[in-house]
Amino acid sequence: MSQIKVYFLGTGTSQGIPVIGSNHSVCQSENAKDKRLRVAVWVHSDDFSIVIDCGPDFRQQMLTSKCSHIDGLLITHEHADHTAGLDDIRPFYFKQGDIPIFAHKRVLKNLTKRFDYIFETENKYPGALL
Repeated sequence: MSQIKVYFLGTGTSQGIPVIGSNHSVCQSENAKDKRLRVAVWVHSDDFSIVIDCGPDFRQQMLTSKCSHIDGLLITHEHADHTAGLDDIRPFYFKQGDIPIFAHKRVLKNLTKRFDYIFETENKYPGALL
């Protein structure tokens, strides 16, 4: 049995740390621990790779973590700080095909409305290489 690893991709607030324009001491700190991306987690082993949430920092988080495969995406709720990076899941899709998304029905409904182009099932551009 392979070891399960939990990689905290981000542990900051909904705005990240430091917050833009903030004079708070944490936001002004030079300590690397005070430079945090928005919340997301990568749980993986030799057998699976699941990402929890994909906010606006998702692309940077994937590059930093060196995550190269995603078997599924779990979205905790529909706020932008947990979903705004959904478009950046496309390189994984192009490489591996469909990626299941797990979430409450209301969250999936919201995502399919906001990111309708991601969830389309018909080719709107016949003849184009998609």
